[in-house]
Amino acid sequence: MKTNDLSTGHMPSDNKLKRQTLAQAVEARLRTEIVHGLHEPGAMLTEPVLSTEMGVSRSPIREALLNLQRDGIVEFDDRGRTRVVSMTAADFEDLYFLRLAVEPMLAVHAAARATDSDYAAWEANVAAMEKTDSVAEISQLDIEFHSMIVETSQRPRLIAAWRSLRPSLELWLAALHRKHEQLTGRVREITIESHLELIESLRAGKSEAIRELIQDHIEGWYKWLPEMDDLA
Repeated sequence: MKTNDLSTGHMPSDNKLKRQTLAQAVEARLRTEIVHGLHEPGAMLTEPVLSTEMGVSRSPIREALLNLQRDGIVEFDDRGRTRVVSMTAADFEDLYFLRLAVEPMLAVHAAARATDSDYAAWEANVAAMEKTDSVAEISQLDIEFHSMIVETSQRPRLIAAWRSLRPSLELWLAALHRKHEQLTGRVREITIESHLELIESLRAGKSEAIRELIQDHIEGWYKWLPEMDDLA
C-alpha cells in the first residue's frame, strides 16, 4: 500500500534542519561582515579560522561560503581557497548599466501600483535613516528603500533581474558610502534628500520625470567611482 511521504522518513531530520539553520546564520554573519568592510576585498577566508571564531563545525562554514560564492561575494581559487571578491571599475560599470536598464522602468510601474501603505513604508525608511549615525545602517536602509520600490512594481521578471544584482549592489554601495563619508561627511544628508525627492516624484506619477530622476540618482552613484582610488 502506498504511504504518504510524511510518514516514510522523507521529511528532513532535526539534525539536517539544525545544520541548515546554522549555515544560514553563518552566511548572514559573514555577508554582513564582508559588506561592512570587516573582511576587505581579496582577504582570505579559511574554514578552520572561521570555525574557531564562530564556534561551529566546518560543515556550515563550507555551506555558507558556497552560497556567498553563488552571490558573487566570495570566490574560490584553483586551490580551493576562499577570498573576498576584489572590486574593479569594470564590475562597477556593469552594475551601473544594469541598474540603468531596469530600475527606471520598475520605478514607473511602482508609481502606478503604490498604495498608501507603500508610501508609508518608504517614508518610514527615510525616517529611520534620519535617526542613525551609522554609515553601515544608512547603506542597508538605502538598499532596502530601492528594494521596496522594485517589489512594488509587480513585474516578476524585472524584479528577478534586480534581485540577482542585489548582493553585489550591497557590497558596492557600502564601500562607496564608507569612502564618500570619509571625504564629505554628507552621505546621510545626500541619501535622504534624494530619497525624499524620489518619493515626491512617485506620488506625482509622471512617468518621464520618474525615469529621469532615477537615472540621475544612479548616475550620481556612478560619479562617486573616482573616489574609489584602490580599484583596478
